[in-house]
Amino acid sequence: NYRELNQLAITTGIAIDKEDDNYKVTIMIANSKKDSGSDGSITPSAAVYDGTGQTIYEAFKDTSLSVSKQIYLSHIDVLVLSEEIASNSLIDVIDFLFRYPQTRNNFYLVLAKDKSASDILKVTTPLETFPSQNLAKNLEITDKLQGFTYTVDFTDFTKSLVSEGINPVLPSVTIIGSSEEGNKEDNIKQNEPSTYLKLDMLGLFKDDKFVAWASPNESKGINIINNKIYILGVIIDYQDEKIVTEITEMETSFKVEDNKVKITIDTKGAIQEINAKVDLYDPKIIDEIKNADIEKIKQYVNEAINLAKNNKTDIFGFGNYVYKNDPQRWKEIKDIWDDEIFPSLEIEIEVNLKLQAKGSINDTVEVRE
Repeated sequence: NYRELNQLAITTGIAIDKEDDNYKVTIMIANSKKDSGSDGSITPSAAVYDGTGQTIYEAFKDTSLSVSKQIYLSHIDVLVLSEEIASNSLIDVIDFLFRYPQTRNNFYLVLAKDKSASDILKVTTPLETFPSQNLAKNLEITDKLQGFTYTVDFTDFTKSLVSEGINPVLPSVTIIGSSEEGNKEDNIKQNEPSTYLKLDMLGLFKDDKFVAWASPNESKGINIINNKIYILGVIIDYQDEKIVTEITEMETSFKVEDNKVKITIDTKGAIQEINAKVDLYDPKIIDEIKNADIEKIKQYVNEAINLAKNNKTDIFGFGNYVYKNDPQRWKEIKDIWDDEIFPSLEIEIEVNLKLQAKGSINDTVEVRE
């Protein structure tokens, strides 16, 4: 359109909290200002504004009273939701964002864990100019390398929310250190910040309500079943020491028949770290390590399933499988699936692991005496 950029307050991040009975909306605006240097260069910076209201729309309008430009929402990187919003008012947020004409659908959603969403959005970092940008990049990198969390954008989340037989999950983020205002300037100036953001575990939903946090092992199990694992480090005990296997190329499938679920996991792995003195040329030892890795993967999956069953929320899409493959049966059982049938499902887990490599060397490194 014909609006000039200098007339727009380009919003890169939004946080939504509840204060008393009102909504609190915090927006992060990408700002640019001329450097004080002689070259007159442009230095990017961020400005944060709060607003409150009885509705989300009113809270947004309240923030605009503090901004001298028109708030523009088409460049959002991340939306941070407080636990209270996720537990009680999530559908209001989803409805507003669907209706608001400026918003796009490919921004990330994340839960604020043990802190307000506003505090999360305000924490600065030396590595990125905007906290919203830091959050988005951290989610993308951790998604690929850690195995306990993964990115969920607005489209993915709403798809899980409205689809038959599956409930959504969201990653979370917390603050390490103090979230007081006084630390924000220190974080910009210091190479080692006193306060920073750290990605945490997954949050489970039942319909549009947040119901539980997953532990690290449970989060890994959720990601394994949901086919969200790119790289996963599996640590086992062997001869009173530790061995780390890096799991890659993991592919999970499942079938649901009657009240039984067969989960099949096909994957590859390579031994990356050995604290025990072992002979990796010995096939028996390789089999022992492989079997221990398989049991650890099954443990992750079982812990995730038990968490979901205890909270009566099918976050894996077992019900969606029934819906797609036997729609008549789904029509009969969908109203009791989460509360009655899903918690009683019999689960069988099969893991096929190929230890195709042993790192770059076969022997453990030893110091010559």
